[in-house]
Amino acid sequence: VIFDLWTGANSSSAGYGRLRLELSGNLTDGSDPFLLTVMSASNGIYRQPIGSSTVTSASIADNNWHHYAITLKSAEVKPYGRIETKFYVDGNLAKKMQHWTIGGNQLADLNSTTLRGYVGALITSVSGTDTPSSTAAGDGKLSGSLDEFRFWKTKRSSKQVGRYWFTQVG
Repeated sequence: VIFDLWTGANSSSAGYGRLRLELSGNLTDGSDPFLLTVMSASNGIYRQPIGSSTVTSASIADNNWHHYAITLKSAEVKPYGRIETKFYVDGNLAKKMQHWTIGGNQLADLNSTTLRGYVGALITSVSGTDTPSSTAAGDGKLSGSLDEFRFWKTKRSSKQVGRYWFTQVG
């Protein structure tokens, strides 16, 4: 787990919200190692691949530093509830997707006053049928090196990501 953000509500309640970004090093079949979960109440996407087909476990572990950036944005036009994701590698747009649906909610509908997050591990156990029920806070630890982690609550354009991937912003 790279990043896990949670509203603090039970997964069966209307106030439940979660945003989790995972990097799986166990994929040997060339599958996309970046997985995204975005849930609002019982609607959302669960462990969906978001990276480029050229990004594999082998390309991540090539003994070189790389910059990976992901942007998420709620749809601005009807039907609401869609999420546009963009995936960048070393400042270059590698993949854009616009078809995921999290119900009628927007990303901004998550209750920001109760949001809590962890970098590098799970903040709480994972709900879902294909994940062991024994997961708990602190599980899923990232085994790797992060030089920097940025989380913005405002939109960043492709130009900004490409311009600032290697330096400070502002």
